[in-house]
Amino acid sequence: MPGERNSQYPFDLAKLVASRLRATFGRCPPEGVLVRLFETLYFASLQTDEGHRPLCTVNFVERDAPEGGIAPQASASDWTAVPFESPLPLDQRALTKLARAADPESSSLNVYADQAGDLFVWGMVDQEPRHGDQIVLQADSDSRRPGLFQATITGAGRIAVHQHGILWGSLFQDVLVETNYDVLWDGPVHSLLAEHLRSYVAEYYPQLAADCGAPHPARLERELVLRWFNTLSRLLVNVQHYRHGGGLVIVPSVKLNSVHVKYRIRYARLARSVVHLVRAYLLRIQAVDSVMDAVRQDTLGKMGAALSFIREIHNEVEQRKAEVLGCVRFVAALSCVDGTVLLDKHLAVHGFGVELRAAAELDEMYLAGDTHAQPARLRQAPITQFGTRHRAMMRYCYQVAGALGFVVSQDGGIQAMMRIGERLVVWENIDVALALNAEDWAPESAQRSPVLRRLSVRSHE
Repeated sequence: MPGERNSQYPFDLAKLVASRLRATFGRCPPEGVLVRLFETLYFASLQTDEGHRPLCTVNFVERDAPEGGIAPQASASDWTAVPFESPLPLDQRALTKLARAADPESSSLNVYADQAGDLFVWGMVDQEPRHGDQIVLQADSDSRRPGLFQATITGAGRIAVHQHGILWGSLFQDVLVETNYDVLWDGPVHSLLAEHLRSYVAEYYPQLAADCGAPHPARLERELVLRWFNTLSRLLVNVQHYRHGGGLVIVPSVKLNSVHVKYRIRYARLARSVVHLVRAYLLRIQAVDSVMDAVRQDTLGKMGAALSFIREIHNEVEQRKAEVLGCVRFVAALSCVDGTVLLDKHLAVHGFGVELRAAAELDEMYLAGDTHAQPARLRQAPITQFGTRHRAMMRYCYQVAGALGFVVSQDGGIQAMMRIGERLVVWENIDVALALNAEDWAPESAQRSPVLRRLSVRSHE
């Protein structure tokens, strides 16, 4: 993070969340209550219990509804609230102890403030939407969570605040992050990656369309775009999950004159697995349509055959999901070796442990103030304010035309960078969560994610 910024604290996160609450619900608890909550989480995150640093999620619930509201009841895996026999006062020591029993990938804590503004832990919630479930491409349950918002300790001095899966803000040590740039789904980064996708699927498009019963071209394109970008999102999330720090660079053509590749391989299965997954999804849609046609025509023979096909294609969908997951994890693990993972524009890996050796002279870069990197919102900064990994990636992306770099910091932040004109533009804190919530969309569904609202609009422009 650039060093010129003023330090920010839990107080600043509380003010941000208070403004979000007022905008969303028209009300919010006293800001002093939010300050105490975030200070407790912040200072607890700096402690350890038997060598373990606390990682947990707190649902801030209303005093009159401490169970956190009514669960969505969409499936058997929906959450339930489990009260303690008596509410427990919330302080750093209590939170550090309870965090050992409240793994944020499986459970959370419901916290409320009494009339005096004192904080208490009311109980626990099971069946949290697990990080792994999102990566496995499962998103068939309602994303509504207990309470007004959810605050998660993600590391030492790191707190992320969400409201039903939407990031409201986060605190990284002494930096308040108010905006996560949605570069994978809009702007120049999206345009570059979409062009790479089109060049790849041009080879497979005729056969894919024929295999899937010639779906509407817009539907096929939407499915390909959705799965391709979600896969890249999950790849970045997996790298982030290792907490090692790492880099990925995507180049239009692989040339080794500006890199030293310690471990050379060629792994091209990732993109193929995405295309196979799209085919399976489209065939499942086709099978469901066949069942509906048989119902309308009252044709039992056709219905039986269609139902049998649905069972077969459902199994294939699950197998293809597992294939994509395995490919994503394989590539993400390569980032744990010091250096960068080198990919071509079709997401084929050409090596890892890569040392970037660009000779380009670059003293300054531009921090983007929005997804589109509009010139009026660019802020110039010296690259010396960043670490060695960032500077090497910046120089390489500046020198190699069409290169797109992603750097995942050890503290979890993800930066994207590319050259636009004569400027090296960097987006800090890019957003990958929206893509993770964008699976299994149907046009008639009332539960569309923001990403798919934008995606469906673009597909008709």
